[in-house]
Amino acid sequence: MFPNSIRSKGQSLGSFTHWFFAVIISWTFPVAINSPSIGPGNVFMFFAVMMCLQLLFSWKLMPETKGKSLEQIQKDLKIQY
Repeated sequence: MFPNSIRSKGQSLGSFTHWFFAVIISWTFPVAINSPSIGPGNVFMFFAVMMCLQLLFSWKLMPETKGKSLEQIQKDLKIQY
């Protein structure tokens, strides 16, 4: 959903943040599961709550882009590049 003028930088940022947080989750998950003070139930509950919050965020705050061109999305969101 990045304009053509900054698409490569936006895609790079998106890819970096995706892989960065994937690494963070994969490193902390086994530690949290095996921690007696946290436990597996709390870890899975945390991830379940986060996914519900992400669903609500996407459903309520993210604009619908299906069937729209980048130019139309820019116009709808009042983005100037």
